Amino acid sequence: MQVGEAVRRKWKLWGNLNSDNMSQVSHNEWHGHIICATGERIDYTIIDRKDKVKEAARLLGQVGGQAGYGKKKVRGDSNYYRLLRAKRTIKDAKKRNENC
Repeated sequence: MQVGEAVRRKWKLWGNLNSDNMSQVSHNEWHGHIICATGERIDYTIIDRKDKVKEAARLLGQVGGQAGYGKKKVRGDSNYYRLLRAKRTIKDAKKRNENC
């Protein structure tokens, strides 16, 4: 929690985070305020996004990578990979011939 540094960067004010002024709104969100050295009050909201990032990654993982036929099988069968290998070896052979 680097709220004090964020306040310093944004408003050029000095203030320390006091966790007594924090109240938990939900399982990953807190609201509170900082009193700066000049007496100004700055309200803040802290959101812990770890759960949301994990959930987004989980949902993205469900989209692709499934075996089968049709739209879910985008690349194709073993012939697709054979052609890729053949193209790569032809390209490597051309590079070797140019370098010699």
